[in-house]
Amino acid sequence: DKNRNNSVETDKDAFRMNQREIEAHQARLQHLCRICGGSFKADPCKRSHPVHGPVDNVMQALLRKKERRATSWPELLAKVFKIDVRGDIDTIHPTKFCHNCWNFIQRKFSNVPSEVYFPRNGPMEWHPHSSGCEVCGTLARGVKRKRQALKPQVSKKLRIVARCASQIRPVRSPKKVHSKNLMKKIVNCNKIHVSTKSFAVDYPADFV
Repeated sequence: DKNRNNSVETDKDAFRMNQREIEAHQARLQHLCRICGGSFKADPCKRSHPVHGPVDNVMQALLRKKERRATSWPELLAKVFKIDVRGDIDTIHPTKFCHNCWNFIQRKFSNVPSEVYFPRNGPMEWHPHSSGCEVCGTLARGVKRKRQALKPQVSKKLRIVARCASQIRPVRSPKKVHSKNLMKKIVNCNKIHVSTKSFAVDYPADFV
């Protein structure tokens, strides 16, 4: 009975810890964009827009001008990004999207000549919280994309180039070496030439 009680208490502690992690994970999701995965902290104004509900007045006016029938964000996001947010779960998916993605949608439906830029190859895929959760480890800058490792041949070439660069030493110019030797000769000129003062016998001054 004692072992059984200890097992039950352990399960309860694990459940509480897991529950706290999920709650912390859900809180972090509120700072990330549902579409691109970027952090709202990257925007100085920290602007965000709800994934669910009717579109805002600015977007509504634009859609009416373009004679578009979409009136809610789920409809608009499905048309632009090909994602269905109606089945989102709060413990897995963020409930807002960033202003950069909002601008992307606006430019899609307007005649703005500027380039339409989306920060990823496609919408972000979200997964439940786990031990290696990317959301809980990369909140400050948003969810990072995995870096591709360099191919063995490329990394080997880089090492060879770096080794060759470290072995290169600056070569002195022949002109600089010659001028340096000449300066030494001029400085030691008194040692090379004999002065009249070194003679014991008085010779004429113009003898040397």
